[in-house]
Amino acid sequence: MADERVLGGRYRLLSLLGRGGMGEVWRGVDELLDRPVAVKLVRAERGGSDEAAARFRREARVTARLAGHPNIVILHDFGRESDGSVYTVMELVAGRPLADVLRESSPLPVERAADLMSQAASGLGAAHAAGIVHRDVKPGNLMVIGERTGLYGGTLKVLDFGIAGLTASEQSRRLTQTGRVLGTPLYMAPEQVRGERVGQAGDLYSLGAILYQMLTGEPPFPGDDPLTVLRGHLRKTPRPVASLRPGLPGPLAELVDALLAKRAEERPASAEEVRERLAPFAVPRPSRPTVGPDTGGSLPVPRTLPYTEAAPPPPAARGGDRTELRLLVERAQEAAGEGRFAEAAAQLRPLLPRLRAAFGPDDPETLRARRREAYLTGKGGAHARAAESMEALLPDILRVHGPRHPETLTVRYYLATNAGRAGDHARAARVHAELLPDLAAVYGPDSERVLTTRLYLAFETGEAGEPGRAVEVLDGLIPELERVLGADHPTTLRAHHYQAAYLGHAGDPAEAARRYRKLVARHVRVFGEESPETVRVAAHLRRWHGLAKRDRPKA
Repeated sequence: MADERVLGGRYRLLSLLGRGGMGEVWRGVDELLDRPVAVKLVRAERGGSDEAAARFRREARVTARLAGHPNIVILHDFGRESDGSVYTVMELVAGRPLADVLRESSPLPVERAADLMSQAASGLGAAHAAGIVHRDVKPGNLMVIGERTGLYGGTLKVLDFGIAGLTASEQSRRLTQTGRVLGTPLYMAPEQVRGERVGQAGDLYSLGAILYQMLTGEPPFPGDDPLTVLRGHLRKTPRPVASLRPGLPGPLAELVDALLAKRAEERPASAEEVRERLAPFAVPRPSRPTVGPDTGGSLPVPRTLPYTEAAPPPPAARGGDRTELRLLVERAQEAAGEGRFAEAAAQLRPLLPRLRAAFGPDDPETLRARRREAYLTGKGGAHARAAESMEALLPDILRVHGPRHPETLTVRYYLATNAGRAGDHARAARVHAELLPDLAAVYGPDSERVLTTRLYLAFETGEAGEPGRAVEVLDGLIPELERVLGADHPTTLRAHHYQAAYLGHAGDPAEAARRYRKLVARHVRVFGEESPETVRVAAHLRRWHGLAKRDRPKA
């Protein structure tokens, strides 16, 4: 059965979320970390497996460089199976594509359109600063999560960097070979239509086309014939957005016109400029309930400047040529992309002092390389060493970026993860507890990332020998999981499993058995009686029922 397939020895496929021209997207669970994931899978029999593998490897590598920016979907892993199937593993976000929002609600209120596009510009600005051009920005690749009604659009995340990094010659060759245009005609920049090199300005044109549709209800050049649409991008001027949306603020209409300029050099200079020009029209988001001390409430759309500002001039290169070092780092990343994690970490380790000498100890490239080396060390199984490397990196990351920068949040998360896997559960629990207020401030207390981290905190607390305290954490968490994610969501069910287990470990096996009995019934309803999830929970029920029966006073 499909839901019994496990990829890479850890990613179990649970239910099909969607199917497209190349492959499928599945809801799954990472059985190593006990977290829900989304898995994009291209089966070998669908053809083009070599090209698909190259595309997935490229997407994994470029997305990993963005270090968990709040407006970019996190890509956790990449792999290839022995049968030729390839897959990527991403965070599972409880949202829907912007395309669905526009089908139901366009045109949108000015404030909501500006809020969502500000976030898209923030995510793309981070990508551009890392040298990545998306090249297929469209409503289907923008995911809206935590939607609210009225003027507030929720959180927007950019996904699918699958054609990022292709050169103009590669795009032209593939168009000639396949007859397909890489990109989406309704939102494609003129230079991309011509098969020329597509830079950051191409992504900004696509943002302009989406913003035009959000404000008017239709794209700049609507139509069912792709060639007609492409000719419109090349030769025609769209109807002025102000004429289709009377009362639209003049500066906003001017921004849309500038984004849709035919010549790339006439568009705004950067995604950061776009974000700043949208900011006056996006109403500040309402404050949200706090989680723990000093969550900071809600924050505005993050500036892209931490990603786009030029770094201070590096010291004179003493550790070797910087180009050579970048190539060596890239070679290590290729090894990681092929699953050779320990080897990749070993390749990166001797480069770290050379990177410090060539770029400076506080340069983003140096810090990212240190984080990658520690991460890959953990992926290779040396969790204690990885935790120590993350611990050593953390003060430098905090000094350069502060506690709430995506790089800092990533390092703190992996420090806790590796500490827990190394058996230092008390340390893992402490780091998770310290991380939670900053995660809540950045993503909101109801975000799945915050709720999942609270679940990890409960687990590590219980494994550290405090099952009673773990139950207290779970008692407060489970109602919020049911409210936000739903009673049958895998994360909610996992929390019930931990709650029952730690009740037993706290000295109440009868209550543990009672909770597991209810949990088995729920698993049968959700997954089926013979599913692996149900079988595992039933085994826990038998264990705790036996312990409760043994401890029952005899008459």
